[in-house]
Amino acid sequence: MELDTQRALDVAQTEEILRGVLIPPRPALLVEVLEEQNRPEPNLERIARLVSEDVALAASTLKLVNSPLFGLSRPVVDIGHAVRLLGMRNIVSLVTALLLHQAFRGSKGTLMEWFWRRAEWMAHAATLVARASRALAQEEAYTLGLFCDCGMPLLLRRFPEYAGVYEAAEREADARPLIEVERERLRTDHAAAGFLLARAWKLPAEFCQAILRHHDPIDYYQAEAADVTVKYLAVLMAAQHLVRQMLHQPPAAEWLAVGTSVQHFLGLSEEALVWLLQELKKLRPA
Repeated sequence: MELDTQRALDVAQTEEILRGVLIPPRPALLVEVLEEQNRPEPNLERIARLVSEDVALAASTLKLVNSPLFGLSRPVVDIGHAVRLLGMRNIVSLVTALLLHQAFRGSKGTLMEWFWRRAEWMAHAATLVARASRALAQEEAYTLGLFCDCGMPLLLRRFPEYAGVYEAAEREADARPLIEVERERLRTDHAAAGFLLARAWKLPAEFCQAILRHHDPIDYYQAEAADVTVKYLAVLMAAQHLVRQMLHQPPAAEWLAVGTSVQHFLGLSEEALVWLLQELKKLRPA
């Protein structure tokens, strides 16, 4: 799936609106980790050393690896052990996700606190959906869930009134997608801003596209669709629905438009969604 004319215009307009707003650069640590991953014979010990050199990242990695989400039989206390257990692809996804936290750690306020809580719930929900549907690898789904709304902190940097726009959009979320309200008020939206961040970090093109389109009320979900982006989108749509249910919010407009197609595409029945919601609630902090 490539940029169509309208979304290309949306992205170009967002670039202009965000001109002068610092988009966090691709972290040097991520560059080193990806370089190691792309070697003919990646060295897991070097990956472990790179992670260990960043105390906050090392602590976050161990906390995540030892969470119920990964279901390891015994606690892991050593970064090298964690890296060996998880493998290269898992640890790269985790490092990418955790570095997102560091990129915006200076941003404060009620909306940012809410953003991080919801990002964590989205990451958990996407992982559960991926596991149940087998549409994606779990580590990809976790990173995707965490990143999907990463444009929000950028809009908050550009528009001090963004928190009010978000609250207004939530009040009519069952009537029209969040991004429609954002465009009406700001002439841009968090999905396009998130696309710019993901592209700046040189994340996979399909990943960037999924971030750009994850509020689209468009039925991309045909059985014959083989595009990885569609799988990413389906997992995100289902994860968003589960998080809204967990928070006792009404179904979003985009889910009302395409939710049935998403369920069919992923092979998830209503009973499966109920079970996934219960599993998500178990992972939610008290």
